[in-house]
Amino acid sequence: MSWEGRIIVSGQTITNLNNAVFRKQASAAPLAKWMSLFPGVSFGAAYKVLQRAYKFGGQPFVRDYLTMYHKDFFDDSFGKRNGKTMIYATAGSIMGVGEIVLLPLDVLKIKAQTNPEAFKGRGFMKIISDEGMSLYRGASWTAARNAPGSFALFGGSAAMKDYVFKLEKYSDATFFQDSMASVAGAVASITVAQPLVSKEEGREKG
Repeated sequence: MSWEGRIIVSGQTITNLNNAVFRKQASAAPLAKWMSLFPGVSFGAAYKVLQRAYKFGGQPFVRDYLTMYHKDFFDDSFGKRNGKTMIYATAGSIMGVGEIVLLPLDVLKIKAQTNPEAFKGRGFMKIISDEGMSLYRGASWTAARNAPGSFALFGGSAAMKDYVFKLEKYSDATFFQDSMASVAGAVASITVAQPLVSKEEGREKG
């Protein structure tokens, strides 16, 4: 959101603020004003729901595959205890890279937020057809960010359950332990992936 005019002007501040925030909906009903604050919400909601379902729903399948067919490699390379954590982390990393399949929804959300007029009169399939492969701009940076980020997310969570809470079976974790493990994973993911976020944002400006 951008606004080129002055907002704080004697006697006009409230009006200017209203115009700056709500734009064309400045004189609309309260509900219409509120809804105008969520441009691209359908794309954003679809992206987040599918992203979470894909990543957290798919990681256990990849993890089970690695455990079944490559457990000896991880145990020999990292030790039996560390091997389990590395399997969780590697499975998460693989799912993170594959997440770029959903990238067009994120790009459409950004475009809808920054230039909503561009989508008027066009249905979803028409938009996809018109935009084409440009919807995958920055995919390499997204993959470069997601690979270590998802590795740290799932690896950090597994490490917390293993080394801090001493759980033999991660599924035995209590609500508190699961919550703390999720916090640890999230902090680890942000710490690792943040340096690549500014690179990925280049596609948002493109």
